[in-house]
Amino acid sequence: MCACAAVFLISIPVLREKITPIKVGALLTCCTGIVLVSMFSSKEQSDIKPNTTMTDNLLDLEKGKETQGTTLGYILVLISMFLYASYEVFYGYLLQTDQDKHPAMTSLKFVGYLGLTTPVIFGICLPIWHFTGWETLELPSQEKVGLFLLSIVLDAVFNIFLLLAIALSNPTLASVGQSLALPGSMVADFILHHFLLPWPALVGAGCVAVGFFGFVYEEMKHDSSHGAGQPEDEQGLLETEESCDDGSPN
Repeated sequence: MCACAAVFLISIPVLREKITPIKVGALLTCCTGIVLVSMFSSKEQSDIKPNTTMTDNLLDLEKGKETQGTTLGYILVLISMFLYASYEVFYGYLLQTDQDKHPAMTSLKFVGYLGLTTPVIFGICLPIWHFTGWETLELPSQEKVGLFLLSIVLDAVFNIFLLLAIALSNPTLASVGQSLALPGSMVADFILHHFLLPWPALVGAGCVAVGFFGFVYEEMKHDSSHGAGQPEDEQGLLETEESCDDGSPN
């Protein structure tokens, strides 16, 4: 299951998301593409290490070694996916209930609140991890400081645009749009590093793009049908007012 499917499932009871065959087909196509890219994105498979701990895997990652996913890792991924999907859906629910007329300012404030919660939570956890030896803290090098700052800026920009996309469309469409990062990164790898993934991964990237445009088509059709009905209501209201004016005594 991918994140866009989780967002869609949560949106059904929370945001009354309508289930249509095109939406379901687009999501299934998109998820199939993500699975294909994930399965065939690496030429070399990592060795199975069944008895390693999470700390050992983290140390191996720091040394540049590939590690086999553990059961705990898969559980944490599923929990993270569910929480992230809930975050997108309930932000859309917040905007829907408040009928916010300034989505840009609301997005900026929401990202600011997220930034304030980070030092509060990790300000308590990090010293505990350090003194217990679970995660030893050390000052980063000059090169890593630059990478950290770049990551902070890009993460803030990403969150702002994500919340704006949710405010101007809906959480499911915004989540499906995020999956376009897969074919986008593949194009960037080919242009910058002349690296081309195997053909099943390319098929998966195509499935992601087809699923996204299918979902966009369904949303545009839904919006156009609502837009076409609104002038008729306004015209009927004007005709009613004119009939009342004609029947009123002079």
